[in-house]
Amino acid sequence: MALAATSTLLVGLAIFYRRRGTVGSALRLLGGASFVVVALTHVFEALAILPALGWGQRHSVGHYIDLGAAVLGLTSVSAGLLFQYVHRASCVNTRPNDPSVR
Repeated sequence: MALAATSTLLVGLAIFYRRRGTVGSALRLLGGASFVVVALTHVFEALAILPALGWGQRHSVGHYIDLGAAVLGLTSVSAGLLFQYVHRASCVNTRPNDPSVR
């Protein structure tokens, strides 16, 4: 279920990036891809795929893949939204015919 949701999110973010092509949309796309990795690690754990990575065990490679992807995803999405907010605020606060802006 989580894999379907994150995959849908990733497709939506890819479309958004394709239309806008900004730094903020690229960061959000990276975050969405990271969330797909988190969902995949849980699927791999449930189905016992690549058991040598120690999915679900503390201090294993699988645990750190899951943790790293979650932190990267949260950080990237937050930074992407912050970039979008700052960009929109700078566009709203400038007047098109203001001679001091040139």
